[in-house]
Amino acid sequence: MAIVNKDLIQSYIMTTAKYDFNVYEKRIIYRLVEMAQGEVQGVKFANNCQKIEHDLFSCVNITMPIACLLNGEEDKNYARVKEALQSLQRKIFEYEDDEIWQSISIIALPYIRKRSSVLSFQVHPRVWDCILDFSKGYRKYELKAAMSFKSQFSMRFYELLSNQKSPLTYSVIQLKEMFCVADKYERINDFIRYV
Repeated sequence: MAIVNKDLIQSYIMTTAKYDFNVYEKRIIYRLVEMAQGEVQGVKFANNCQKIEHDLFSCVNITMPIACLLNGEEDKNYARVKEALQSLQRKIFEYEDDEIWQSISIIALPYIRKRSSVLSFQVHPRVWDCILDFSKGYRKYELKAAMSFKSQFSMRFYELLSNQKSPLTYSVIQLKEMFCVADKYERINDFIRYV
C-alpha cells in the first residue's frame, strides 16, 4: 500500500514523552495520529480501510489494513507488525511534567484474522485524549517522511525538529531520558554516534 503524503499534527505531549518504540511501533503510532486527526476533521474512511469506533466505556476500537504499517510495496514483513502489536500491548506511555506523572498501556486486545489483511486493537481513552491534546503545543510533520525512516531515533528527531522555527535546547541527558536510552550509552560520543 503506497503511503499517501499528508501533514500530520502531533501533540507536543506525545512528541516529548519518554518512550522506547521500534520503527514498526512508531508507524502504528503515526497511523493513530492520522486517524485521530481524521476523526476530528470529520474525514470518512473507506469501508474496506480504516475504522474508528468508540465503545460504551470510551475505549477506541481501531481497525486498519496491515499494509498501511509497512514501508512501501517492497516491505512484506507482516511478522514485524504482529511483534509490534504485542510489544505495544506490553509497553506503557509515560508522561511527566511539573504537575502530573502518567503511565498507561498503549493498546489492548490486538487482533489479526488470519488470511486477511486487516488488524484491530483497542486504545485506552487517555491515550486517545493524549493524541488529541494540543494544550502544550504541537508538531507538524509529513506522514510519508516520518514513515520512511529506518531508525526510531531518526523518527523521534524528525518529530522534534520538523517545522521548528526557533532553536530548541535539549541536553544529551534530556534526550537520553526522552528516548529511554539513559543507561545504554554511557559516553556522549557513543550516544551521538548511534542515536
